[in-house]
Amino acid sequence: MKFARRAIPALLIAATATAQSKPGISFDQTMVSVTSARARIDTATTVMHSTSAGDDARIDFEKGSFPTLGAFSPGPHAVVIMRDGGKEIFFINPDQKQYVLFKPFEMMEGVQKMLESMGGSMSVDTSVSRVNLDSVGPGPAIDGHPTLTYRLTSVMRMTMTMMGERHVVDNQSTQEIQAATDLGEFGDLAGVNRFAELTQAMGIPKGYFETLATTRRRIHGFPLRAVVHTTTSAAGTTRTADQTIETRNLKRLPVPDSLFTVPGDYKPVAMPGMPGAGT
Repeated sequence: MKFARRAIPALLIAATATAQSKPGISFDQTMVSVTSARARIDTATTVMHSTSAGDDARIDFEKGSFPTLGAFSPGPHAVVIMRDGGKEIFFINPDQKQYVLFKPFEMMEGVQKMLESMGGSMSVDTSVSRVNLDSVGPGPAIDGHPTLTYRLTSVMRMTMTMMGERHVVDNQSTQEIQAATDLGEFGDLAGVNRFAELTQAMGIPKGYFETLATTRRRIHGFPLRAVVHTTTSAAGTTRTADQTIETRNLKRLPVPDSLFTVPGDYKPVAMPGMPGAGT
């Protein structure tokens, strides 16, 4: 009886601790971006520390400025928390104890509905648009991990019509990705692919986004290096962007659920007029 009285509370405590954390992975990323438009070239370096577990992810920015979101600035120590596979994304300014909540899928649908309500439309030309993924073969060892190289190519032509005006946007992207084959169980964690998918596809019709996301998930392993070249043409202006993303210091570890929670004393900042932004 004494054993039972001691063992049962211990088991309950252990079960509670297990429920409050789950297996995950942490890693450091360095992203170098070079953008060119109208003869102007900009270069930026961003250093991030990411933690992912299940459908949740957290990114702590350690170097580089995060873009201002309307009237809200995440500040020099920005934090991004992504929950439920990207259905909710919190942009956090820990210095000001403020945050903005975005719901990307609702935002994409909201933009479409807003256009339709004003007699406009947004569509992807399926005769031109395509997404292809090819396995190139074994890649170099990176940070002690064997890799497989993939080439992801996407071409999209989107047409927006509003108030009698028609705008065509052409976007082409080529990504060469080295994925660690010995970390396959973490290949589909939210922080690995989802944030990249959402940020790259923000504002485009949902159907094309889903095609791109589904194709990316055919990559087996954990992406350790990616070189991305993107060209976007619209209204007579062409913009190019080159990104190199390096991932290092991967660690398997139990991740507490609290890491993906906005502190209770942080205040939400409303983003009026933006579909999918709320508190």
